[in-house]
Amino acid sequence: MELVKKSILFLGLIAVSSCGDKVEKSVVDCFGQSILIDVEHKASDSNASKIDFNITYAGKETVDNAVRWDFGDGTVQDFTGRDASHTYTKAGTYTAIAKVGLNNGHCSFDIKETVTIK
Repeated sequence: MELVKKSILFLGLIAVSSCGDKVEKSVVDCFGQSILIDVEHKASDSNASKIDFNITYAGKETVDNAVRWDFGDGTVQDFTGRDASHTYTKAGTYTAIAKVGLNNGHCSFDIKETVTIK
């Protein structure tokens, strides 16, 4: 897996090297940060259909305060901060997607989390 990551990074650097140092640095910074962001979820103790989501980040950059959540059931909402909650109305398996930005949108990632409601 590490070899694949390094190969992709190398190809990306070749592709943008003609665009100047600023673009090259942006690609490198964003690529390295993508593996440091994750979404975790947990069902509420009082309602198994209510899911609490939390974005975790282990890097040095600043996570943007606004996060757009697509909960996979047709509901899309903007939240402030790294936490969000959503109540699903039907049983099923959903893919929740958090659009997370770093440093005022300098880098942007769609982080997916699979949620199963019984």
